[in-house]
Amino acid sequence: MTRVNAVLFDLDGTLVDSLPGIAWAARLALAEVLPGSELPDLRPFVGPPIREVFRRALGEDTAGIVTDLEAVFRRCYNTEGWRRSFAYADVPDTLAALSAAGIRLGVVTNKPQEPTRSILDHLDLARFMDVVVTPDSRSPPYASKTETLAAALQARALVPALTLFVGDSHDDAAAACACGVRFAAVASGYGDAARQTVYPIDVTLDALGDLCRELNP
Repeated sequence: MTRVNAVLFDLDGTLVDSLPGIAWAARLALAEVLPGSELPDLRPFVGPPIREVFRRALGEDTAGIVTDLEAVFRRCYNTEGWRRSFAYADVPDTLAALSAAGIRLGVVTNKPQEPTRSILDHLDLARFMDVVVTPDSRSPPYASKTETLAAALQARALVPALTLFVGDSHDDAAAACACGVRFAAVASGYGDAARQTVYPIDVTLDALGDLCRELNP
């Protein structure tokens, strides 16, 4: 890859495995709001905001109670569920190497600010981040991953042509394309970005640790 001076990362499925905590809180929400219902495997659905995860995982029949599901989920996830997230093994060393090389780093995620900050602080990743943008970083919230990514670029006056966005989902790839930044797809994440062909992919990473070899900082 040609030189970049900034790398922005998606959070869930890219830097951290947050599925254990998301599934735990979702099961509690379902048990309280729809007793007796079974929660499907959430791995194919993680990435969008939790309201959309519930819609996709449970089907349109539950659309009318998504607000109730989200409220219970937030209560459980924001107090305890986020603690079940863990950084992928190669993440701390990769971020340290990129930061030491003078590359500016940041997080752009669909996860709300409170659990995002808690996870980054708890896993000692916040120290590497120059910018963290979530949908609720402003009011009214950003409506899409594209808007959130654009806000991160603007907040630090990052040059799109010199910026790489690293993610695992179709929405991540779409946001990178819309904002004019290069895109690295993490094949080990939850999403299908490494297999989708609608949007450009500059490099596919089997694991995040491969990023240092690609950028050669």
